[in-house]
Amino acid sequence: MIKRISILAAVVLVFSACELQAEVINSKWVGPGDSAWAEPSNWSPSYVPCNSSFRTFAVRIEGGSSGVLVWLSQNCTIDELTTYGVVQITNYHLQVNQLEINGNLINNTGANLSLFGHTYISLNLRNETGAEMLAQDHVLINGDLDNAGVITVLPITWISALHGLLLNKGQINIWGGVCGSDHGIFDNTGTIQGYGTVYSASQSILNNGAIYAFGGSLTVGGVPLLTNNGILGNKPSSALHIKPVEDVNNNGTIEVNVGGGVVFDCNLVNEPNAVIKLLNGTITATTITQAAGASFVGFGGITGNLIIESDGIIKLTGPTNIVGDVTIKENAELEISDGQVIVTGHTVCNGTIHLKGGRIVPQGGLSGDCNIISDPSDYNSMEDFAFLAETWLWQIN
Repeated sequence: MIKRISILAAVVLVFSACELQAEVINSKWVGPGDSAWAEPSNWSPSYVPCNSSFRTFAVRIEGGSSGVLVWLSQNCTIDELTTYGVVQITNYHLQVNQLEINGNLINNTGANLSLFGHTYISLNLRNETGAEMLAQDHVLINGDLDNAGVITVLPITWISALHGLLLNKGQINIWGGVCGSDHGIFDNTGTIQGYGTVYSASQSILNNGAIYAFGGSLTVGGVPLLTNNGILGNKPSSALHIKPVEDVNNNGTIEVNVGGGVVFDCNLVNEPNAVIKLLNGTITATTITQAAGASFVGFGGITGNLIIESDGIIKLTGPTNIVGDVTIKENAELEISDGQVIVTGHTVCNGTIHLKGGRIVPQGGLSGDCNIISDPSDYNSMEDFAFLAETWLWQIN
C-alpha cells in the first residue's frame, strides 16, 4: 500500500519534438507495484527510459487502483510521460535524482501529481482546474507556470518560473517553501497562503486575489513593485512581511489580524476606496498615508508615522498604540471610540480629533490648530449595553 501522496486519475505531459534522427520508443511500465525505474525488466520494451542522442522515450505508467511506486534514483530525461490510476514517482534512499522534461507539463483536471525529486521543465507547466500538484524538491520551469488548480509547496522546496510568467488563478499553499518568478510578472487572481517566501525577482507582483500569511511568517520578497487590488493579510498569530523596492499604493484591502501583523518595508499609501482593517493586530510601515475616500478602521497597533490627508478619516474603535508621529491635516479627522489611543511620537493636528467615549494620550506632545470634539460613547447606557450583548450573542450563536 502506498502511504505517500499519489497521482489520481490522469496526468499528461506534452512535449516538443526531439531530434529528427532519434528513434522514439513508446515505453510502458510492466513492473511490480514497488520497484526501480532503472530496472529494464520493468519496461516494455526492456529499455530503461532515458533519452540519448539516438533514442528518446514516451513513457506510460498505469497504476490501477492498487497503485505503483516507481523509484527514480538517477538523473533522467524523457520526452513524454502519461500516468493513469495511482502512480507515484519518488527518490529512493535520499539519492540525488532528476526528471527533465523537454517540453510542457500539463496536469489535467482530476489528476493529482506528486513530484518528490528535482524536476526541470524546458517549456511550461499548467496545472488545470480541479487538478492538484505537490512538490517536495526543486521544480524549475523555463517558461510559464499557469495554475488554475491547487499547488502545494513543501518545506525546503523551490518552485520557480525561470523566464516566464507565474499566473495563479487557483490556490498555492506554501508550507515552508519558496514560490516565484525570476524574470516574469507574478499575476495572482487566486489565493496564496502559508509560510515561506513568494517573490518576483525582476518584475512586479500584481495581486487581484488574496495573499495570506498562515501558520507562520510569509515573506513577499525580491519584489521591485507590488500592486494590490485584492487582499493582503495575516491569519491570526501569523505575519505577512512585504519587501518591495518601491513604495506600495494600496487599492484593495489589508487585513491585520490578532497575534501577528502586516509589515511593509517601505511607505504605504491607502488610496481612495481602499480599506485597512485593523483587527487587533499590528500594521507597520515607514509612513502610512490615509487618502481622502479611503477606509481605515479597527484597533490594535500602528508602527510608523501616520498621516491623514485633507478630507481623510481614520476610525479607531478600541485601545490602540501608535509608535511614531501623527499628522492630521486640515479637514482631516482622527476618530477615537471606546478606548485609549497612545501616540509615542509628536502629534500635529490642524484638523479634528473626535473622541466618542475614547481618549488620546499624545506622549510626544500635541501642536497645531486642532478641533477637539468630545462626545459620549455610542454605548453610554445600560440599554445600549444590553443591545450590544444581545447582538453579540446572536452573532455567536
